[in-house]
Amino acid sequence: MRLILASSSKTREMLLHRICGNSFEISPPEIDETPLDLEDPKMLSERLSLEKALKVSELNRDAVVIGSDQVAFCDGKILKKSNNLEDAFEQISWQIGKQTTFFTGLALARHGGKEVQSGTIISRVFYRDSDFISEKLVRNYVKKEKPLNCAGSTKFESFGVCFLKRVETEDPSALMGLPLIELCSFLKKWSVRPFA
Repeated sequence: MRLILASSSKTREMLLHRICGNSFEISPPEIDETPLDLEDPKMLSERLSLEKALKVSELNRDAVVIGSDQVAFCDGKILKKSNNLEDAFEQISWQIGKQTTFFTGLALARHGGKEVQSGTIISRVFYRDSDFISEKLVRNYVKKEKPLNCAGSTKFESFGVCFLKRVETEDPSALMGLPLIELCSFLKKWSVRPFA
């Protein structure tokens, strides 16, 4: 059975490559990611992951489709994905010395969405304080990494990891945007073995 990643994220593509090699396709879905009224971050990550998987599954009924989305929540507010470098700078600065919770949703769909599996991995990230993270460091990071369209403006797969003091998570890959441990469990339930 074909395997499709419903994403335009290069990081998710890189993560899926770890367990599937080149045995998957990519089909970026076009969905509205605006939060609904009173929607909490966990519900938002779950809904968007499922919408991505379902949209691509409707057009590829012979495939297992993987959808994932990540939402960052810090000090009582959902951190929107940055559209420009100044927004990214402000987001990182907001998180200095605080705890940010990342909700990484995962959804699999097949047979046009008639069958689905979904879940959410919660990761708690503790950022270093201003004694370690200077304004210059944040500016250099933003200029070098250009962390646009990623939750919390922190690229954990690269230089952004320097901002962290501690992480609490069941799945380190979830923090980068695709929970591989959960994904392996979901694939096994449907007898999908990428390397078999």
